[in-house]
Amino acid sequence: MRILALLISFLALQQGYWTDPKTQLTWAAADNGSGVTQSQAAHYCRELTLGGHRDWNLPTIDQLYTLFGGDANEHGYHIRGPITMTGWQWSSSEGNAPGEAWALDFGDGGQASVVSGDSGLNRALCVRKQGSGGSTGAS
Repeated sequence: MRILALLISFLALQQGYWTDPKTQLTWAAADNGSGVTQSQAAHYCRELTLGGHRDWNLPTIDQLYTLFGGDANEHGYHIRGPITMTGWQWSSSEGNAPGEAWALDFGDGGQASVVSGDSGLNRALCVRKQGSGGSTGAS
């Protein structure tokens, strides 16, 4: 049974995503790779198609935290899963003030309420709920 689970996980990574067995959330295998505003990050996720699925979203700050942990990788990020990150990650959660959203640093687990229009360090890492539909019909 464990070998089957590993094979399924490997095949999913080949299609560009990974399903966390603990939360059953499915994550893109990599963020978008460059700094974007929070609205650009949300748009990127809404338009993303991976593995025949097009129901990707920008995660909440709580969803992002489910990925934080473990030993630091070669880039200093603590990620519970085979995901490539290139910076802080935007969330869809409203920040402390109007016009702000929470972002998470996988280097130390810190979060910051950032002006949504800031496109400096924050990236888009997309998530979808397992079995939530949104298939394009491709396999």
